[in-house]
Amino acid sequence: MIITCPNCRTRYRLASDALSAAGRQVQCAACSELWYATPSFPAPPVPDPEPSDDELVFRADSDTLFTQADEDRLDDAFLRADQTVPLKNDIEQPEPLEEPANQDLPQSSATDARHHRARTEALAKRRRGMIAALPMSRVRRLFRMATAITLVGLLASAIAFRTDIVRAVPQLDGLYSLVGLGTNVVGLDFTDVKTLGTTRDGNNVLIVTAKISNITNRLAYVPSVLVSLLGSESQVLYEWTVTPSVREILPGDLLEIDAQLTGPPQGVSAVRLSFVEGRNRPVGDAGAS
Repeated sequence: MIITCPNCRTRYRLASDALSAAGRQVQCAACSELWYATPSFPAPPVPDPEPSDDELVFRADSDTLFTQADEDRLDDAFLRADQTVPLKNDIEQPEPLEEPANQDLPQSSATDARHHRARTEALAKRRRGMIAALPMSRVRRLFRMATAITLVGLLASAIAFRTDIVRAVPQLDGLYSLVGLGTNVVGLDFTDVKTLGTTRDGNNVLIVTAKISNITNRLAYVPSVLVSLLGSESQVLYEWTVTPSVREILPGDLLEIDAQLTGPPQGVSAVRLSFVEGRNRPVGDAGAS
């Protein structure tokens, strides 16, 4: 007798007396599927053609469902049913007749995990490829690329034209200073800043000299210069204003200034020069001598 697992289609050969006429519960050794197996019997014989009216004679053997051999087999199975010892939990686990088709049994749990992960990654890769090929995905990619290019262009413009931007919006100067990008909206810079301490008529005199250069390509207005004397902790000890002799300077030209202070305070360690009019930003430091 042969029974077939309804789940994995594994077939098993059993002795004719292994199942009672009512059947019993069995378990597949391949997939652990439980089902209620019943004995299968050969198909009944093809009945003879119906006799004619004059041949309608009752025959006792024509009313039987099974052959004599089937009935003997059933009787023998009924006698042996009570003598069959069931397996654990009354579940029979017969040996498989043959391996199910296309059954992929992993050699170990680690191998099974790797196979499962590989199949999952392959499926995810195919899914991403299908999604990327959709028209809406292409539109989104183009939109992201255009947005990135626009942001990069705006950032480059904000850095390249920061002086003009701060000149139009002075409040942004602090933002540029925060990221380490200084601005010079005046268009002037201090070079060759020097300090000299001397004595004149018995009084100490501090002399500060410097050159103002026009770093732009246009005529620049020269505002007044604020001279600040700083202490050891960069605190302001004294300040005064110097008015340049020339108020306009051509591109690339230099303008010398000379600032003197009689009786400077004690503890001066540095001098800072900045412009008073326009942007009052420190543009040069020099050590005091």
